[in-house]
Amino acid sequence: MKKLNLLVVLALGVALLSGCSGSSSSGASTAYAGQYDGTINIVLRGFGETLTQTYPYRVTVGVDGLVIAGNPNGAADGQCDFGTKPTYLTGNSISVSASGSCYVAGIGTCSVSASQQINFSSGAASTAGAFVFNCPQGRVDAQLSGYLKKTE
Repeated sequence: MKKLNLLVVLALGVALLSGCSGSSSSGASTAYAGQYDGTINIVLRGFGETLTQTYPYRVTVGVDGLVIAGNPNGAADGQCDFGTKPTYLTGNSISVSASGSCYVAGIGTCSVSASQQINFSSGAASTAGAFVFNCPQGRVDAQLSGYLKKTE
């Protein structure tokens, strides 16, 4: 269970949409500008175990459509390299995917492929994503989902 605990925190870090590449310019998406707060649920399956965790999650949409997302309480343990680019809202949603590698103490270097989508409505947002960690000890699959309300 300890190894999955390490990866669940890293999965939350990978779920920072600011760290994934997406479309490089925005349309007039300012209707969704603001801050959205809620929770994200992460389910990891691997190493013969299943682990489910819930974390606070925040998404901020700038007036230019730039989307930044993540845990408002801090960063993940470990380091990832995805060759990232800024991510902008297209219409009322954003969909991103990335692949790269992450290092986690106690596990080693894992190759990671990740995809995530966030859909916005007038006062809320929902997110869903999938991640695959290929680590020296084996494969771990992660699913995430979340609901957020516009707070600012």
